[in-house]
Amino acid sequence: MDFNPGSFLGVLGELRMLGLAAVVGALLGAVFDILRVFRMSFPHRAWMVFLEDFLFVWFFGMVFFLFSVEMLEGSLRFYVIAGMIAGFGIYLLTLGRIISGMFRMAGNIFRKIEKLVMEKLKTVLPAKKFPGKIKKSS
Repeated sequence: MDFNPGSFLGVLGELRMLGLAAVVGALLGAVFDILRVFRMSFPHRAWMVFLEDFLFVWFFGMVFFLFSVEMLEGSLRFYVIAGMIAGFGIYLLTLGRIISGMFRMAGNIFRKIEKLVMEKLKTVLPAKKFPGKIKKSS
């Protein structure tokens, strides 16, 4: 797209920017979904969740800044950040819920399969026992 914003985009140009910002926000929502799947797959401590969220917000800000530099010649427009946040939110409330629900369901299925396999392995493989008591070395 070739935009030459100058000092005034016009209503049509601003609407295009708003729509493009919403699409970029939805793509950022998809990136956040990858982060959510990662969190579902591996347990996290609170400080790790904080660090991931901090880095994601930093990444979101960098995307906003680069979008403004590339598409608006460096001017910061409120409707652009509002469009990105709206696209992000709409993605998370629609497609994001479906995708994270599918991953949650798949995770539950894999956990049940793992539990069944482990129970079968426990019955098939005898537990190893030590021949005597283990003594502490002084």
